[in-house]
Amino acid sequence: MLCGYDNCQNEVRRERCNSCMRGIMILVGIIGGIIFAAAAVLLFINSLLTAAFTGVLIALITAIVFMFIILIGAFASSCGSKVRDCIRCNVAGLFIGILGTIAAGIIAVSTDLAAVSVLSAVLLGLTAFFFAYMLITVLFTVICVTDCRS
Repeated sequence: MLCGYDNCQNEVRRERCNSCMRGIMILVGIIGGIIFAAAAVLLFINSLLTAAFTGVLIALITAIVFMFIILIGAFASSCGSKVRDCIRCNVAGLFIGILGTIAAGIIAVSTDLAAVSVLSAVLLGLTAFFFAYMLITVLFTVICVTDCRS
């Protein structure tokens, strides 16, 4: 189990967790995901995005790799370490992005991605949204880990 907030007696760890910018991460992730998804769907509908299937596969593989990296980082680091504290702070956003990308990617891969299909555009948009959200939350977690203030 990850170190909980209740047994967080160290003031530095509490300060680090308060400075992880969880609210900003969620806001930037949602806005960035919407912009990225809208751009991907517009390119796909206008037949300018020709390798949509390959893009969905890349997003799916990236999400699976990030999931294993986050789990290994959480359980291999010692309790009270900066890596574990930052993962604990951002775990909800990380796994929403990762699991959303995996779920939307699997559904999108299992259907025929045709530019004339509304279902294909919706699935591609969902995959793009969760992929962008995942990348932004991973970026915020890396910024938290490498933060020089703590």
